[in-house]
Amino acid sequence: MPELRLTQETLTYTIDRRRRRTVGVVVRRDGRVEVHAPLSTPDREVRRIVDEFRPWVERKREEVKERLRKKRIRSFEDGDDVPFLGGTLRLSVIEMERPAMESVTREDDTLVVRVQTELSGASRTAVVRYAVVRWLLDEARETFHRHHVAAAKRVGASAKRVVVKDMASRWGSCGPDRKMSLNWRLIFAPSEIIDYVLVHELCHIEHPNHSRAFWNKVGKHCAGYRDHRKWLRSAGDELDL
Repeated sequence: MPELRLTQETLTYTIDRRRRRTVGVVVRRDGRVEVHAPLSTPDREVRRIVDEFRPWVERKREEVKERLRKKRIRSFEDGDDVPFLGGTLRLSVIEMERPAMESVTREDDTLVVRVQTELSGASRTAVVRYAVVRWLLDEARETFHRHHVAAAKRVGASAKRVVVKDMASRWGSCGPDRKMSLNWRLIFAPSEIIDYVLVHELCHIEHPNHSRAFWNKVGKHCAGYRDHRKWLRSAGDELDL
């Protein structure tokens, strides 16, 4: 069913109707407000619930604005840092006369990017950033594959395929069709967080919901899932470049 956009005074939100029992209100990392509602819930009931949640929504949106104000803008110059697996790598930008194309290599805790000498200003920043993101995507695919293999052994179920993509509002998705998607920004998170997300999504193969049975299964294969879930809720917005 297509989404319905409604406006209540200055508060704009999106209604996403799905098979669920209750109405849930979510403020995304970019400040967008989503309302997840059962298929049969009337629009007037959704508006009533949003009105009840409005003080909380406004407070969360202010937190988003404050986070964006404080967000560090990386220059992608020599000496900058790049977040990676819960830590950081030091960025080293080396100019070369005629490289075939920009290249990236990791040397211990340093990420070395080689670029053409004639680049400057915005062009140089864009080229370095593109090279870093491409390297991170490659690392994400390899890292997530290893974690998927390990998690699948623990859970007793595996995905048919794992796709790494840019996901605006989720860390991952999977269901009975066993097609898994993972947010590439998880490459910035510690390994135990990646493990939790993999276990979480693999458990959805048997339980395509968030029922008690689902969480019992997650807890069986990931003892610290409650802490990992809280960590993502509190620090997940910082997993960005």
